[in-house]
Parts: sequence; C-alpha cells; structure tokens
Amino acid sequence: MKINFKTNPEQLEKAHGAREFRNADRITKVGNYKRAGKPMRSNLSLPQEVYDNFKTITDKKVRNDYVRALREKGWTYSAISKAVGVTTEMIRNITSKPYNYGIPEYFLIPEVPTHAEKVVRTYTLPSEELLERLKELQPYAQLVRSSSSRYRAEAEEYAFLINKATTEQGVTVYRLAKLLGITPSAIAFRLVRYGYRSTENGKTKAYQTIKDSNRFPSSI
Repeated sequence: MKINFKTNPEQLEKAHGAREFRNADRITKVGNYKRAGKPMRSNLSLPQEVYDNFKTITDKKVRNDYVRALREKGWTYSAISKAVGVTTEMIRNITSKPYNYGIPEYFLIPEVPTHAEKVVRTYTLPSEELLERLKELQPYAQLVRSSSSRYRAEAEEYAFLINKATTEQGVTVYRLAKLLGITPSAIAFRLVRYGYRSTENGKTKAYQTIKDSNRFPSSI
C-alpha cells in the first residue's frame, strides 16, 4: 500500500530521517577495461580550432591534405566530415589518395581522445565478524517488548554494533540496512532509541530514547 505523505506527516518525517542517514561514502576505484587507453571511435568531435582552420582554406589541395593528416592521426570519417562540411563518402575518397603539398605547420592536428579506465563502484562494508554477529543478534533484538528484560542484553549489543559499523567502520545506514534485510529508518530508530543519535523531528515513542530503567544493567 502506498503512503500518502500529505495525510501522514509522521511517515514523512521518518522518510526524511532515513534520507539523512544515507549521506555517505560511495568509493570508486579503477578497474580493468579492455578498451582503456585506446582511441575512441564514436561520438567524436574535432576542436573548434580545426573547424576554423577549414574555413580559412581556399586551396582544395591544402584542404585535402589537412583531411588526410587528421585521418592519419586516427580521427573518424564522421568527425572530419563535420569539420569540413562535406559527406563522409567524400572524406573517404580524399583519404584514398596520396598527399599533395602538405599543410601549414600551425594547423592543429589533435590527438584522438582515448577511453578512460573503467570505474568500478564499491561500497564500504562492515567486517565479516561484525555483520555475522549482527545477524545472530537481530532476531532476539526484535523481540524486545516494553520494559521486559527478556533479550534486552542482545538488543543492547545489537544497537552497539550497529553504531560501531556506521561510525568506526564507515558503513552507511542505507548499506547496512540492505545487508540486514531491514529499512534504513529501522536502523535510524534503533540508534536514536538506544542513545547513539538524536533527532529533532521524531515525535513518536520509536524516536525517543528508552528509559534508563529499561536498559540492560551493564550498559548504563
């Protein structure tokens, strides 16, 4: 069922709270890419200076040699044809013939752009031991009710480790929630309830710190 935030401001506050906890790191690293460093072959465009040079040329032999020089450098028929203002077929015909007189030394013959290294997106993850322990504690922590002492110790440790993962190990609340199979707002709620974070918007009991009298003795 979809939530209508206009008629449920409490849910809207929770949604905003969850977004706030998602602001964190996405780490990028360079990966292997078979075309990395090789000249690009599509969507190429020559620099404006080359366009301007072609506009100044009055001798077709010079123009044709300029075309041949650009093609020899690796520029595509399409990119050159756009700069010259002729069809790609004409560029093919021009480059199939030898040089005539050469071109002025000041004419730009740029390098063809190359493919960059592929960027692989990775995320900061909690240590395997910590994540495994969180998964062990989770079903017990979720059973804590009201002021009952049952599973309170597990809930305290669960909240402590969640905070450790997000502060010391740099895991985002969003990423941790996905790993634990819960929502980011569920983690936000627990961090607030157990005193690790605070919120100015929370007005429900779920967003208020639990009473010290209900805490596990060793944690207060």
